Amino acid sequence: MHKRIKGLGIPYMGSKRKLAPKIINYILKENPNAKYFYDLFGGGGAVSFEAVQRPQFKKVFYNELNSGVVSMLKDIMENGVNEKYYEWISREDFHNYKDGDDWKGGVCKTCWSFGSDQRSYMFSADIENDKRLLHNFVVDNCIESLNEFNSKFNINIRENEGLFIENISQKRLRVAADIRAKLNSRGGELQRLQQLQQLQRLQQLQISNLSYDKVNIETDISETILYLDPPYANTEEYAEKFDIKKMYEYIEKSKYKIYMSGYESHLDSVFEMEHSSSLSATNNNKKVIEKLFLYNPVV
Repeated sequence: MHKRIKGLGIPYMGSKRKLAPKIINYILKENPNAKYFYDLFGGGGAVSFEAVQRPQFKKVFYNELNSGVVSMLKDIMENGVNEKYYEWISREDFHNYKDGDDWKGGVCKTCWSFGSDQRSYMFSADIENDKRLLHNFVVDNCIESLNEFNSKFNINIRENEGLFIENISQKRLRVAADIRAKLNSRGGELQRLQQLQQLQRLQQLQISNLSYDKVNIETDISETILYLDPPYANTEEYAEKFDIKKMYEYIEKSKYKIYMSGYESHLDSVFEMEHSSSLSATNNNKKVIEKLFLYNPVV
């Protein structure tokens, strides 16, 4: 990969897409000899995807416990984002497939869940069919769906806004411009799906589907960095079943240098980043300070 791609990431609650360059820049500045990077709570992959594009790292390891997300990432890297990813997912489909361990379970959780929470369907019941009609027109050029949508809202989205444009992203934007006053179609499943398309270029990434403490790490201590982005306390139900005490026990037994993202910790804070957060009910879309903490076993 010659040209660095900014902002790569799977749609994911707590995604580090905006922060990833700052995190990797800091780690590389402080560790110029680092060659191996382990992202043990890979999640949406933004930090791994940023790291794998940096020539300083010889190998980057992405690990994620969620089997569906890992299966989706592997499928994208092997086969690309093909037609099957753009099939409409209904509310019923979502609940039938979201807990699956295959690529479809992964795409339901990440691209079709509300706020990428992996639990609830993206669209409310009252607009689901409207979104389906637009999806069918933009993806499949279905004129019947377009006519039904136009009739319901008494607007006139022109057929040529979609039929003669091959690029789905351009079609989506042009159709959205026509209907914004009636129905907000910005964002949504198509925008999320398009975020996945460039991931197939990350062929160097090493992927595993394990608990963070089961990842086998045997690279040279002086050349290895571990990065943890665990579920944050008090953020939705994201951290409900996470054993933070066990994680700190893992950290304190490690022989490797570890960086951890979070808001608070007894570990040393070495770097701070201000950003907007939507994870916490008390910090919804407000500016927060996220910190990078350090555990360094070498004194």
